Amino acid sequence: MATLSALAQPEVTWLERVHDFGIIKEADGKAKCSMRLVNTGNAPLLIVKAQAGCGCTGVSYPEHPIEPGDTAAIHLSYDPTSRPGQFSKQVLVLTNTVPKRTVLEITGNVIPTDKTLDKQYPLRAGDLRISQKNFPLGEITRGEYRTEFLSAYNASTDTVLVHVEGGKPHLQLAVIPDTVPPAKVTAVTVHYNSRKAPQWGLNEDTLTLTCTPLNQASHATAGMATINVMAQVLEDFSTMTEQQRHDAPVAAVDCGESLDFGTMTAGEQATRTFTITNKGKSPLAIRRLWVPDGEGITVSVNREEIKHGKSATVTVTVNTAAANSDMLNVPLTLMSNDPDAPRQTIRLVGLIDTK
Repeated sequence: MATLSALAQPEVTWLERVHDFGIIKEADGKAKCSMRLVNTGNAPLLIVKAQAGCGCTGVSYPEHPIEPGDTAAIHLSYDPTSRPGQFSKQVLVLTNTVPKRTVLEITGNVIPTDKTLDKQYPLRAGDLRISQKNFPLGEITRGEYRTEFLSAYNASTDTVLVHVEGGKPHLQLAVIPDTVPPAKVTAVTVHYNSRKAPQWGLNEDTLTLTCTPLNQASHATAGMATINVMAQVLEDFSTMTEQQRHDAPVAAVDCGESLDFGTMTAGEQATRTFTITNKGKSPLAIRRLWVPDGEGITVSVNREEIKHGKSATVTVTVNTAAANSDMLNVPLTLMSNDPDAPRQTIRLVGLIDTK
């Protein structure tokens, strides 16, 4: 009798361990399923614990003993709220069997609501939703390569083809994969070669994404969107030796931190100048002088390389007819190969008399 008792033990046989919900809609709320098990042993089976890996997955299970030959079920749910796209979640089940651990899995793909999409993919190209309108790459030293990604989501129920345009010598673009099934995400890859960037400082480029349904008779919507790519290309002074630092150029401006135009008459042009003097030993290279677009201001310099002790004249002209307000307060950025002050900002200030 003792031998028979020692041999009596539960055994679990699962009828399902994986459930694929397929494509579900966030608007429909929680998706639910059940996974069944049978006690194929000769002693009562107990589910000791069933635990999900995150709060989006709900679990309930029978707490009473499951007699030999009986069937029971573990009930699982997935909350798709604010969770667009593909998912795979695991649930760990512990029983009084050998082995005691079983892992269940639920999978699926969530089509989000417009509200959720607007938060995570605010830009539209037809049914293709894109993660951002502006794509800043930050500061990049001249000669550096940088690779970044932005994501795009197919919000339609049909497969779409995604194409990107706007590549340049310094900007290489790719979409991988370019064929995107429903409720799937693709990545737009941006390779930036700063050595070939057209100018120092801020470089702005535009790339265009187009979405085309593969099935022309489908309900998917074609479209196009533009994305702004921005990078600040800076000089790399990190490899300079101590002697090179000692002999480096020094850019000194004679107007201080601002260039005052005083009171200007509306509709007329006003011109002011200031000088840049090289107080260092090595030649000073003027990398760039620029002001924001749309302010009616032009800037020019009479030489771009300044020897030791020499100066260059910068001419600034304000077209008051194109000014945005009656008060001038615009930054002018000076970039040079001065390692201690590679970027200097000079404020262009003044008043425009509209009377």
